[in-house]
Order: sequence, then structure tokens, then C-alpha cells
Amino acid sequence: MMSEGWGKVREENLNVMLAELLAESGLKAIGEVVIQKRMPDVLVNINGVRVIIEGKRIGARKQLIEDACKRIDNALCDVVMMIEYKNLPLEGILIDQKEIKKALRRGTYNVGFLTYLERSGLAKWIPELREEVRFDENVSFQDLMAYLIQVYDIVIKETSLNKFVSEIEKKIYDFSERVMMDRPNISRLKEVLELVEREENEKR
Repeated sequence: MMSEGWGKVREENLNVMLAELLAESGLKAIGEVVIQKRMPDVLVNINGVRVIIEGKRIGARKQLIEDACKRIDNALCDVVMMIEYKNLPLEGILIDQKEIKKALRRGTYNVGFLTYLERSGLAKWIPELREEVRFDENVSFQDLMAYLIQVYDIVIKETSLNKFVSEIEKKIYDFSERVMMDRPNISRLKEVLELVEREENEKR
């Protein structure tokens, strides 16, 4: 567990340091990464995909999930990475930024992700998505990054799929419009049919 020395370190500071460490440790390998520090939110923009890092100490999971839902519902981001700081090992007596990053790299976490896709109700159509919020326990820093990249890929693929679906819908709409324009005049057709029927009756 986290030692008493961490009591003076704000969770927002841990979130900022974690975001910087993720960028320094290879997150930039998948594209441009921009970190915006707007307390209490830490927004990581990865190639246009907005990821908010929301972290708390153990024991506040319900609040963590509620905050994550608000971030998505208020359209502040595409993904919320929910972090429970489970174990951050200290090596030194003083806790400075360098020591915090070192502890974060060697630490373990409980981690969950929430995206706009889950909140939109599309989980039943996309097998990779989870309908309920689930946390993975005792996650290392390296695995934490792997999880984030995986979720990023899912969001990117679904965004591309949405564009494809929108294009298909447009073509269907255009086709329907043409069918409606070429549709025969029903009133005139009735008149013709009644005329033919009348002529046949007269012949009888």
C-alpha cells in the first residue's frame, strides 16, 4: 500500500506525473501527444483522441466511476482512464517530482476505462467493449500503457467505422430520393386502370 509519506501529495499531482510518464515512456510512438493540465482534469490528446486521466487512492471507486461518467457525458473527452493508486513504492525520504515519477514507474494500479462508446449503448454491437465498468487489479506501469493503447485502437476503429456507416447511410438516402422522384403518379395510374376496366366491362 502507499506509505504515509504520500498523504501530502495531491491526487491531481499524481495524475499529471502519470500523464507525463506515459508520454515519456513511449505513448508518443503512436502519434502526437499533447498534455493539458487543467485541474482537476489531466487531458492527454493522442492524435485527436482526448483521454482524461482520473486517479484516486484506494477506497473511492464509486466516486471515481461517477466522475468518469460526468467527463464523458459532458463531452470533455473520448476516453477516461480511471486509476486507483494501489502501491507506489518510495525509495527516498523526500518526495519530489523525480521521486514521484520513479515510484509511478515501479508502482501497481487498479485500472478501468470508460469511453463514449459504452455511454452510447453500443457495447452490445462491439464485442471488444464491456457493458459494465470493470477494473483490472494489480496492473504494472507497462501493462497500464498497453491497456491505454488497446482502448485507443478501439476508439479509432469505431470512429472509422462510423464514417463508413455514415457514407453507406448517405448512399441509401440518395437512392431512396431517386426512387421517390421516379415513382409513377398514383392518381394518374388509378385513372388509367379505371379506364381500362371500364372498356373491358363495355365489351362484355
